[in-house]
Amino acid sequence: MIYSKTPFDVIVCGAGHAGVEACLAASRMGATTLLLTGNIDTIAQMSCNPAIGGQAKGQIVREIDALGGEMAINTDVTGIQFRLLNESKGPAVQSPRAQCDKKAYQLRLKHTLELQPNLQVFQATVTGLIFEAGKVVGCRTNLDVEFYGRTVIITTGTFLRGLMHVGQNKNEGGRLGDFSAKTLSASLLEAGIELQRLKTGTPPRILGRSINFSGLQEQKGDPEPTLFAFHDTRGAEDLFHVELTGERRLGWTPGTEQVSCWMTYTTPESERIVRENLHKSAMYSGEIAGVGPRYCPSIEDKFVRFADKPRHLLFLEPEGRNTNEYYINGLSTSLPFDVQLDLVHSIPGLEHAQLLRPAYAVEYDFAPPTQMFPSLESRKVENLFLAGQINGTSGYEEAAAQGLVAGVNAARKVRGEPPMIIQRHEGYIGVLIDDLVTKGTIEPYRMFTSRAEHRLLFNHGSAELRLYEHSNNHKLLSYNRLSRISAKIKAVEYWRAFLETTKSIGGTWAELIRRSDPKTELPAEFLGQTKEIKAETLYRVKYRGYLEREYRQIEKLKDVEKINIPSSIDFLAIPGLRRESALKLHQFKPQNLGQASRISGVNPADISILMVLIAAGKRSRGSPGIA
Repeated sequence: MIYSKTPFDVIVCGAGHAGVEACLAASRMGATTLLLTGNIDTIAQMSCNPAIGGQAKGQIVREIDALGGEMAINTDVTGIQFRLLNESKGPAVQSPRAQCDKKAYQLRLKHTLELQPNLQVFQATVTGLIFEAGKVVGCRTNLDVEFYGRTVIITTGTFLRGLMHVGQNKNEGGRLGDFSAKTLSASLLEAGIELQRLKTGTPPRILGRSINFSGLQEQKGDPEPTLFAFHDTRGAEDLFHVELTGERRLGWTPGTEQVSCWMTYTTPESERIVRENLHKSAMYSGEIAGVGPRYCPSIEDKFVRFADKPRHLLFLEPEGRNTNEYYINGLSTSLPFDVQLDLVHSIPGLEHAQLLRPAYAVEYDFAPPTQMFPSLESRKVENLFLAGQINGTSGYEEAAAQGLVAGVNAARKVRGEPPMIIQRHEGYIGVLIDDLVTKGTIEPYRMFTSRAEHRLLFNHGSAELRLYEHSNNHKLLSYNRLSRISAKIKAVEYWRAFLETTKSIGGTWAELIRRSDPKTELPAEFLGQTKEIKAETLYRVKYRGYLEREYRQIEKLKDVEKINIPSSIDFLAIPGLRRESALKLHQFKPQNLGQASRISGVNPADISILMVLIAAGKRSRGSPGIA
């Protein structure tokens, strides 16, 4: 049965953090959008830790907000603890993090989707894709109902042939208590899309009233919380918007009534239990073939790889205001349940803890992301976009960022417009996608500040200023908010120039700031500006030399980014190109010299050869390697 004779502009398959941003972005741009999910009660489920942000991830969430996404505002109004990480370090690497009420977060996003114009939500499991002439045109579902669309976005998370492991025990599913998408993988393979396996894991959840907090170290939220959304460019109506129907979405005033987290450690007894039972772990017994996340290791990995450490830090984090469930951050494992019990009881404060849910590892299919264009459209199948963990990433934030970009570009593809491509020098989202499509990944990819060569430009407070051209050109924000951002850009530039040129005692105000940062002595007119304008202006003034160096480097690199590589080029036939480089270039098919230069194994000499060849090709189409 065909659901409708009129195809949707965009169909999104999967309602995790990538899926919700994808369908919101497309529908807000005016595209008729359908969201298909196996269970509408788990929309935006926080399957792992109910936390948003962290190092580099916090900057990504602010960039999502700058591009019209929902994650930031949803976090602010359902957050129960806020902390600014790296507060003692420079502003470029300071990152906001929030612990959320996981049910409130989920329910508010579900309600947001239900109220969104141009968007229809429907509960059905996608079992396969429908192709015609090398293009995707729709999808099949478990209800024997077919849905047709001009574009399709796959955001299946860990559900593609998802298999959960607790010791030797195995259950099919993308997360505990949920289903596994067992047939969609075959449809992707049929289309020529390569699939591999990855693994991730999650810790046990325990009952809060069974924790002995008396000897634990309390970790409170910041008294002046750093929020994720840019509230200074929003109107008051944007925070708790009441729909025309009279419906008011769930949430509370950001930063109010924060809760505490608690710190504890593993013990020598914890290590003994893990080491004596390594052979029972699904990861160490050979039960799991998929590669796990290097930067979020299981407790088994911690004791094996970091044997010199006497103990490992753990955080006990509440899952919400209206539940007594706690998450043991840092205790991810796939050990058998009885071993998990002994392990938990070996930890100070948890001697009598009651487990509500066991820890488990989940193994799933992913599509190596070098099979995508920077728009996140598949190179193999036209009109098919992929976003989130299916591209080999880990984390809610990386998934949401990809979902937003895929949603925008699917809508633009339907209109026949060029895609939105965020460059590496514009933000962490640009670094994320460029890394994926040019370098690929063999393990769950996690964003870090160290991955961004221009991270000094990416202080979290500048996100909506950096990305203004994209949000404005693609109409991703309301007219009122775009106007406020434009005014903010002008104000920051005005006050930067003012401080650089206005004399004070001993030099200009800017020179004094760079010498001693005399905040209390600054001009009263400047001090009367909003805290956001002051913070961004002072950042640009204080780090002027470093920032100018970054801009000069970007200008140098622009030349290679602008040199497009002809699609007809045969890398394997180019004289003088090293065999390793030729094979890598043939595999990844970079679109420009900038992308080619970032492929592992391609060196500057190879880029020089390509540059000469392309220049010669422009003069004569008969050059070697160019058809």
